[in-house]
Amino acid sequence: MSYWRDFWFGWQMKIGRYPVLYYALFAHRFPFNRLRVNRDTELCIEGFPRSANSYAVVAFKLVNPETKIAHHLHVPAQIRRAVALHIPAVLIIRKPEDAVSSFLIFQQSEKVDRYLRAYIEFYTALLPIMEKVLVVDFKLIVSDVNRMIQAINQRFNRHYRLIDRLEERQEEIFTKLEEYNQRFFGGGVHKSTLPHADRERWKAEIKARVQQSPLLETAQTIYERFLQRAVQ
Repeated sequence: MSYWRDFWFGWQMKIGRYPVLYYALFAHRFPFNRLRVNRDTELCIEGFPRSANSYAVVAFKLVNPETKIAHHLHVPAQIRRAVALHIPAVLIIRKPEDAVSSFLIFQQSEKVDRYLRAYIEFYTALLPIMEKVLVVDFKLIVSDVNRMIQAINQRFNRHYRLIDRLEERQEEIFTKLEEYNQRFFGGGVHKSTLPHADRERWKAEIKARVQQSPLLETAQTIYERFLQRAVQ
């Protein structure tokens, strides 16, 4: 099973660098048709998997439920099409060793270099347009997602609502995250979007392998380039 998950993600990432090709192949298929950028999209939120994509979308929709958001396809084509259509685009970044380690657990894969290459390909494809998107780091989202919303409003001249009493509503956000996880992935510690002791132990073991990969330096360099432009 891991082989096919690895193959499917790698193939999708290759195609996902090219909007015309990607949308021609996937645009009308579920769930892509509900998540893709189109002319009715009001906001695009995308990033490499396991980078707080779900938290960002769930928290934002908690107080802005009517907003049409493109999200969770995890391909550069989403951001590139949003920019081409002049749709506000949020690009989420996370340290490669953390994002890749977490995604390896999610995929139940041991292909460290394959997923580091995917990380590199994802963000390299977006380097030419990084000045046209709002870059937000994982740490800012999970520490104060209102700062992301404020930055969207300021950068794109929008008036999206902020979350009142954010700390008090964390449980509500986490509940919705678990509901999302159950709906799309059927649960399981390795699939959860929330912290878990067992997964953190596995992650520590896998991260040690990621840190030994010669590709990590390249991934980290790309991450740091985007981080320089990220919301502070």
